[in-house]
Parts: sequence; C-alpha cells; structure tokens
Amino acid sequence: MLIVVGVVVVLCCGGAGIGGFFLYKGIKSATASAQQAAESFVSDLEADDADAAYGLLCSDTRGRYTRDTFTQGIAKQPKIRGHEINGVNGRTSATVNMGLTPDSGSTDRHVFVLVKEDGSWKVCGQPY
Repeated sequence: MLIVVGVVVVLCCGGAGIGGFFLYKGIKSATASAQQAAESFVSDLEADDADAAYGLLCSDTRGRYTRDTFTQGIAKQPKIRGHEINGVNGRTSATVNMGLTPDSGSTDRHVFVLVKEDGSWKVCGQPY
C-alpha cells in the first residue's frame, strides 16, 4: 500500500513539475516576443526612424496620431541614446518597463503597453 501511495506522489509531483516547466516556457516565449517588439520600437526611435516606429503602433494609437503628428511629437522629445529592459509581463497584452537614456545622460523610466494585433505585438497607448 505504501508503495502505491509513493508512486502516486512521485507521479503527481513529476506531473506538476513538468506542467510548471511548460507553463514557464509558454509565458517566457510570449514575453520575449513582446520585449522584442518594444525593443524594435525604441531602436527605431534611437535611429531617428519615426516611420518604422509608427508602423509598430497598434491601430488604436495610429487612430489617435497621424504619421505626421507622431513624427512631430517624437522630434520634440529628447533624443534617446540607449535603453535597458527592466521587466516584461503579459500574455495577450503586455507591459515592458524600460530605462531610456536621452542626451542628458540621465535615465528616464517608461512603461510601454503592448497588445497583440493580427498575431504581432504592437505598442499601444502613450508611445513615448
């Protein structure tokens, strides 16, 4: 009887461990894609490519900002010289916390909100 109980306990613990591993991998995969989208957006801003950055905005945000309005707004912001990811979370929507380093050399914290649109992560809300 104790052997049967022991086998059941081992199987349950093993199943929970394997399930937890695959859950972790699924979440990490989802957040990695969101992180990549946010990094692409910021890299485009660093490269002064507002057109490419605009293409990474979600449809709601593009509806609030024309390409020209977005480009003019970016031009008024301090130039980003570097960035650092400080955290990512989410599955169907995500937030990416970044430290942005403008010309001044100080680090400004910014939270990018992302949503999935047509299978791709897009920056939504207040872009920068």
